[in-house]
Amino acid sequence: VLSCSCLSDLREDDVPPCTAENKPVIESQCNVLKSDKFKACHNLVKPEDFIQICIYDMCQYDGMKSTLCDIVQVYVDTCRNHGITIKWRNSTFCPLPCPPHSHYTDCVSTCPSTCNDIFASSLCEKTEECTEGCDCDDNYVLSNGKCVPLSNCGCRDDDNNYYSVSSLSVEQISGCKTC
Repeated sequence: VLSCSCLSDLREDDVPPCTAENKPVIESQCNVLKSDKFKACHNLVKPEDFIQICIYDMCQYDGMKSTLCDIVQVYVDTCRNHGITIKWRNSTFCPLPCPPHSHYTDCVSTCPSTCNDIFASSLCEKTEECTEGCDCDDNYVLSNGKCVPLSNCGCRDDDNNYYSVSSLSVEQISGCKTC
């Protein structure tokens, strides 16, 4: 005969470590997930659990804005996994910083143009999939993770091998075809 008895749980409740003055402000910020901007997803992904996590984490990190942005991003990603795309960032709410010569877009190609393949984005298999991110400005393409002017791209030799500008000697440049 087995007998089970449980010990009482003497742990303190896991309440958000907020002060009386910052909790209403934090709750208000986290409740952005209940706004019309996210309404299209509410029936598929209930915002309440995300709001509670947001409040706890924002209290834990003393109202740090990046915490709010991270939670909203997780909610939006969960919505996207259910087929709902939400455009939510803007220049004042959780802006995504982009490197020089690029700009934020809510739907960037998953195969961007690069110096090595300037036609990648147009030749890429057309899918509905995209992700938010930074897109190079017009007449700029990716090279080693940075947006560079097309004129700074390298070239190809007769065997179609690509060479970046920094790897070329004067002799090699004369044997290259420009992109």
